[in-house]
Amino acid sequence: MSHIQKADPEARRKAIKSILIGLAMGAVLFLIFNSLIGNLNAWIEKNADLLVEHHYLAFLLMLIPVSPVIGLSIMLLRYAGKIIKTRRFPPPDTAVIRDVRVIEDKAAVWRGRIAQILCWIILLAAAAIPILIWTLFYTVSCIG
Repeated sequence: MSHIQKADPEARRKAIKSILIGLAMGAVLFLIFNSLIGNLNAWIEKNADLLVEHHYLAFLLMLIPVSPVIGLSIMLLRYAGKIIKTRRFPPPDTAVIRDVRVIEDKAAVWRGRIAQILCWIILLAAAAIPILIWTLFYTVSCIG
């Protein structure tokens, strides 16, 4: 028999506050990066030799934009592991922002496994970007 986990009003307030702060920060960062992208492209063109010579810098530069995705994927992998371990979705002691039907046993494990697979795909794709850029610059440095 499934039961309902009641919403936590404090979690709802925190979620709304987090979304509003995230939207504001995202808009500010978008405007900043949008105005700097031309400068970044010009810097890369001027310093292409430096990036080829020190290819690890290209790796580090590309690690910056993908690091939030990598961090979020790791966090969600841990959450999916908790779902599988407890055989319950949402896991015990998880605050929810709306009333949720609790899923248990095989169905919960299935959801946890799907979440893990998707998180690994996202994590590997995000990690591949800086590695591919490093490989590209390293190859160019070996040719030149």
